[in-house]
Amino acid sequence: MEQKIDGTPEATAEKKTEVSNPTTAPDPEKAALLAEVEKLKKSLSKSNSEAAENKRKYLDSLDEAQRKEAERAEKEAAREARIAELEARERVSTYKSKLMDAGFDSTTADLMAQSLPAGVGDEYFAAQKAFNESQRRAAVTSAMDNQPGLSVGMPPTSADAKKAEDNKLRGYFGLPPLK
Repeated sequence: MEQKIDGTPEATAEKKTEVSNPTTAPDPEKAALLAEVEKLKKSLSKSNSEAAENKRKYLDSLDEAQRKEAERAEKEAAREARIAELEARERVSTYKSKLMDAGFDSTTADLMAQSLPAGVGDEYFAAQKAFNESQRRAAVTSAMDNQPGLSVGMPPTSADAKKAEDNKLRGYFGLPPLK
């Protein structure tokens, strides 16, 4: 840091030279797109300025009663938009809680709640809960069917029961049992 004449420190500005990578040439398509984006931004800014100016001119041309009516209508539109936003948030929150009650995790319930349209009734959530419960029961039943039997004195599967019955008959006829 250098000191100015008045005693305050002054940062020295060092020139930094950027080294361009010789292997990468500037992309003309990217440059054209960036130029187009800038052009569109300027156009949007100009349109917004013109809209604001036209609105100001329009409001200046109105008499006091019309101006108040226009302001009231604008406030009413803003209020309606806010109410619609709050209703949508409340709907998503309600749907999310109902989906979580149906057995979905928080993330999935949130995604589903946001994608559901307004007016979904309780019947949908009851049906979804019943479906999830039937899927859970089917999975438990399938898992139980695939486990070996553990009952005392009884063959664990129907194939073993059939084999035991065959061996019993073979014993009556004096034949050796099947293995």
